[in-house]
Amino acid sequence: MDSKKISALIRASELGSLTAAAQELGYTQSGLTHMMDALENELGLRLLIRSKGGVRLSPEGQQLLPYMSALSDAADALELESAKLRFKNVSALRLGAYSSVARHWVPGLLSEFKKLSPDTQITVSIDSMPELYNAVRNDELDCAIVSYRPELIQGLSWSAIKDDELLAIIPWDENSIFSSFPVERFDGAEFYMPSQGFELDIEPVFRSGLAPVSPIIHHTNMDDASIVSMVEHGLGMSILSRLVMYDMKFNVRALPLNPRSFRSLGLITTERRAGDRNIRRLLGCINSVI
Repeated sequence: MDSKKISALIRASELGSLTAAAQELGYTQSGLTHMMDALENELGLRLLIRSKGGVRLSPEGQQLLPYMSALSDAADALELESAKLRFKNVSALRLGAYSSVARHWVPGLLSEFKKLSPDTQITVSIDSMPELYNAVRNDELDCAIVSYRPELIQGLSWSAIKDDELLAIIPWDENSIFSSFPVERFDGAEFYMPSQGFELDIEPVFRSGLAPVSPIIHHTNMDDASIVSMVEHGLGMSILSRLVMYDMKFNVRALPLNPRSFRSLGLITTERRAGDRNIRRLLGCINSVI
């Protein structure tokens, strides 16, 4: 049942005139008359008594008036709350990222974004790759900066940002002559796998050489700095990205892999949100800052 018809009927009865109600509500008189006829036909009751002097509620209309008023008020409240939510969605941005992205990219990115949208409230969530993909897919985040993974991207919109090179993190050796690290040397080596789903980026490296390699993998819940510290103390090797290692101050070597490997970082959002104003502005800032 159309609440607009109910509201128009109530207003016409209050004014005592279809003509006056039509003028106030922005309808033609014939259009409003058609709406009243349709409402009466829908309910199977005569709601208005019409005469040359105007209109008034019929006895049936009087009896139904409290229910019609409640329906009209509920429809108004629904529209008001919907408008608040639409405004909230426009003026808020929920961004997800890896800790390294949040550390190196997000502050400058949001500083630039604030210049364009000073009234937008921004929240940043740090999580692992699968959790960030799921949060965007489940509308818990508006967007996230993550690695491109074909097994996770289905149904989401992807905008590439930058390729981030993966590096072999090995103990320091002053006599080392290697300028890159052959993937084959991971075979049988103690290897500390970073947490937060980074294995999805790393495991393809072990299949990128002439033959697959099988390191002795230790899965951890340690942060990036703790992983590097383990390597520094000669407990094994790891693979981290150039962005992760940018500000690390440890006595280790961070060498390009041979063959070289990269993770592709980009912004994911739902296809429904891809055209949102805040998402478009964020992508513009990404292109100018990163």
